Amino acid sequence: MASKQTLVKALTNSQPEEFILKIKNNESYYQHIPSLKQEGFYMGSRAGTTPYYSNNATDTIIKMSRSLGYISQPQLDWQLTNKTKMIGDYKCYRASIKEKLYSRQGYYYYKDVIAWFTPEIPLNFGPKNYKGLPGLILQIEDNEYTLTATKINLNPSEEFKIERPKKNAKVITKQESFDRIKEMEDDRQKSFSAKNR
Repeated sequence: MASKQTLVKALTNSQPEEFILKIKNNESYYQHIPSLKQEGFYMGSRAGTTPYYSNNATDTIIKMSRSLGYISQPQLDWQLTNKTKMIGDYKCYRASIKEKLYSRQGYYYYKDVIAWFTPEIPLNFGPKNYKGLPGLILQIEDNEYTLTATKINLNPSEEFKIERPKKNAKVITKQESFDRIKEMEDDRQKSFSAKNR
């Protein structure tokens, strides 16, 4: 019961998370901005905190995972619609996909993801691995979280750099990452069973 109350308290007191998407030439870098305001039990972000790098010149999207390393992400096959809404001053169009994911319990599943992009900013980037639309993605919605652009700076005054994967680093496929997750979970289960004998 105490754990349940701690979890409810953490959810009730949770604050919006902050992320930044940097775009320069043909590259982008998306990352979580840790909050200094977090106090007590921190559950982590529902949107995840893993950074992503993408490069249009090489058609590359890489998830930069602390536990699994560099994971190549496939290009997404978006379904475009004529449905629109305003996000800030920008007219955005709706696109959707069914994203294939892998559960730690050992099965594949699909998640519905909706993107709102604006052709008024003709950059085909977006948060995480979500890109490839004819305009900048200003909002991502799925059943666990919503990411929304709250500030757009098209002409930054300060110089910045794009974080890239290390040179000659091994990059695995998304399927290989699923296989590694399964191995890690199997090892964890074996270790847990051995301790409880």
